[in-house]
Amino acid sequence: MLELLRRLNTTGPSEPSRVDALLSTSPPGRGRRDLPLLGDTETRTYGPLPVDPSTLSARELLRAASVLLAEDLLATVETAPAPRPRRWSRRPKRSEPAQQKFPYRLVGSPWLTLPIREELERRGRLPGGDGYTVYVLGGPLDEVAAGAWRFRTFTNRVNPWNIWIRDAQWRGWLGPRADLPRIARWWAARVGKGRVEIVTDPALLPGLLGVDTLPGPWPISAEGNEVARVIGQVLSVRTDLETQRTLLMGQLRPRLEKLEPLVPDAREVGVPSQSLDWVETQARAQRDALVEAGYALHGDPDRLLPSGVATQGPDERRALALALSLLAGRS
Repeated sequence: MLELLRRLNTTGPSEPSRVDALLSTSPPGRGRRDLPLLGDTETRTYGPLPVDPSTLSARELLRAASVLLAEDLLATVETAPAPRPRRWSRRPKRSEPAQQKFPYRLVGSPWLTLPIREELERRGRLPGGDGYTVYVLGGPLDEVAAGAWRFRTFTNRVNPWNIWIRDAQWRGWLGPRADLPRIARWWAARVGKGRVEIVTDPALLPGLLGVDTLPGPWPISAEGNEVARVIGQVLSVRTDLETQRTLLMGQLRPRLEKLEPLVPDAREVGVPSQSLDWVETQARAQRDALVEAGYALHGDPDRLLPSGVATQGPDERRALALALSLLAGRS
């Protein structure tokens, strides 16, 4: 923790209470409070060897920072007043004209669809309605797969990106959130194939829904996702899943969005080169399955093929910089 404190002090001044909390915090997954320092002459027959704090990896320091950041989030739950129960029924909202003219359900990777759904609901465009159309939003499969992992970093425990994509290749499946034919089949079985349409170009979605503009994915970098992931690992053993999701999505995500422009050299989550051929094979199979099934298509089906825009995962040094900025209260 001494090295983490040193780096925190280079980020900005720290409150004494923050320093005390940092020095009394134990890193996750380790029985000893801290690694022994280089120069310690105590004889040990087991345990880690003494280390020079300046040689600790960014990954090790990020894990240590995650404990205090999780504590910060949990403290907001303990101080939040309990909501007063409603004693009256909520009046049903009147349907907007666009709601009646463009009834919809938007499905697909939540990392892509959830920001859009939240904005539509904010405008009074609730999903559903008589004869609604199910729009399955897709895109380059490498980006859709990355979105599946990115969403999970804010909602559940998940392995690091490089392990997640390696395991997916070993299983031969990217999972339900990145399987567009499976999503389309599920909805077709419930509402009929004629009401399920595939959107491969997000730029076409506003016209289909009768709006001028729609937001893109949240402006979170690969490193921001890694920060959320390691904090989520701590929260998962400290609180229930619903509270964990509320804290990460509702509180941590907006803070990260404010910090992202302040820390340069952000990365996107990308499929590593050794897995790209396999992802392309999966993408061609998904494209062919959707075309052969006869769904209405909006956009070129070849847009489902990998873009190859990003080919690496988070930079742990930048992830640590984001975590230090959070600890310093820069957001």
